[in-house]
Amino acid sequence: MSLIRKPRFFFSLLKPFNPRSFATVGTGEKLSVRTRLENQRKAQTAMLDYFYITRGLQFLVAESMSKNAPLFNDNLLEKLDCDTPADDADIALSITRFLRFHPINEFEPFFESLGLKPSEYNHLLPSDKMFLNEDAFLLENYNTFWIYGIGLKQMGKIFKEARGAFGYETGGLASKIKAFEDLGLSKSFVSRIIVCSPRILVGDMNVEVGKALEILKTIGIGVEWVNENLSEDEEESYDWRFMHRVLSLLRGLFVNDSELRELVKKHPRLVFEDSGEWTLFLAGFLTKLGSSKSELSSFFLKFPETEVKKCVLNLRHCFLFLKKIKMECDEMSKIFRSHSSWLGACSLKKPRTLLDRLNVGTRRLCQVIQENPEVMKKWTMGLKVQPLPPTGEEETSRLMKTQFLINLGYEENSEEMERAVKKFRGRGSELQQRFDFLVGLGLNEKDVRNMVNAFPQILCQASDLLEAKINYIVNELGYPFSIFVSFPSCLVFTLQRMKLRLGMIPFMEGKVKAISSLLGCSDQHFVSHYVNRHPDGPKHWEDLKKQILYE
Repeated sequence: MSLIRKPRFFFSLLKPFNPRSFATVGTGEKLSVRTRLENQRKAQTAMLDYFYITRGLQFLVAESMSKNAPLFNDNLLEKLDCDTPADDADIALSITRFLRFHPINEFEPFFESLGLKPSEYNHLLPSDKMFLNEDAFLLENYNTFWIYGIGLKQMGKIFKEARGAFGYETGGLASKIKAFEDLGLSKSFVSRIIVCSPRILVGDMNVEVGKALEILKTIGIGVEWVNENLSEDEEESYDWRFMHRVLSLLRGLFVNDSELRELVKKHPRLVFEDSGEWTLFLAGFLTKLGSSKSELSSFFLKFPETEVKKCVLNLRHCFLFLKKIKMECDEMSKIFRSHSSWLGACSLKKPRTLLDRLNVGTRRLCQVIQENPEVMKKWTMGLKVQPLPPTGEEETSRLMKTQFLINLGYEENSEEMERAVKKFRGRGSELQQRFDFLVGLGLNEKDVRNMVNAFPQILCQASDLLEAKINYIVNELGYPFSIFVSFPSCLVFTLQRMKLRLGMIPFMEGKVKAISSLLGCSDQHFVSHYVNRHPDGPKHWEDLKKQILYE
């Protein structure tokens, strides 16, 4: 009899077996917790019968899928609209009748029973299979894990991280596990490292495990110590490749095995924290800063009581701190080679904050650190920082700035002089040197005096930078020295800005009368008024930016 020809018969098969158990809930009525729990229990029993008797799955698998897949069972009950208490027979027959016409993807409750969430297993569902017995190797390897003492949630972790372990052909997984036992490891320890490091079941990772354990055995550390230091967190996973590399690195730094044994026992985090990746990063960081083999071994022997990651981040912050205050690379290297052990335990304040609190400039701060690096212990987060006492050098520098300004024609103790003093950065002795340098380049002394009076910031730049700017405008572009007298602020702009803006002059067809209008305007104004008005302007503008970027 065709179901298409007899639609009433078809829909009658989908009707609930017992109308009482599928009555629609009235408006505002809610299903009681007790009723819901009772229906869930009955659904679990019905699903067990379905998976075990109807589908013929092993009892262990059927029981697990029926009891440990609550989301799947709840969704099934919602489809059946079970909202009132019902007899066990009602639920069982209803589920059986529903599944007869709505076959389910058995991999869904199976993966959920392993502790996986739908978001974790949806992409793992096979596209060409619906029934578990279509994947014989999956169930066979499932049984192998179960017999070996590995629980359901632990199998779920293994499936997420080493899915290939469930795809071994007959005897393949058992052979992999036996390879670890052949290393002389106990069954309980092998079970533990499989759960902590699922990836050791794929490829030749058992070789890395064996090498790492052999190094530990050589220095007098057994697998009991490893077992004690493996994390109890089931979400934690280890990569034995990195752990082997770390142990090899440390063994290469220490000639004495007893020293290495004591170090590893005292700081197991060097090996186990993120599988030793931070330790490898730390060793590479210090090596790049010039630390020798003996200095590295000394550093690890004095390793601070902190996480390796935290130590790395503290050292990195210290490096950026010293770089920010413009300390020379050689001086930075000396500090890290001798003081990394305690620097790794210190969280320094930010450079800007510290400069303000100490009331000093970067030059003075570098000098203080170089004289006594341990002074940085007082500048860590949470500690109150006192200003550094003034030195005679600052007072001398201010007097030289004041005298220089008097020579330029400023009135002593005037507001104009005070503003000019604040605009001059650096030491007072540098001002006269840079003034004389500008005169030596070919400018008239009176003109330089007027330029500095108009823009004191000119002398805040190093002599070599001033020379580069003047050479570009005079020698490359062909402007006379008088351009600086009429437009002294042009020396304040960066050399990159000069090359980028003035390099567009050939495309402006004589529309520009003074370079002040080119250098002084905003980027938006320059592009709209000078670049976009020429057909080839935008292309030349981009070419100039690329050219200057790579100079």
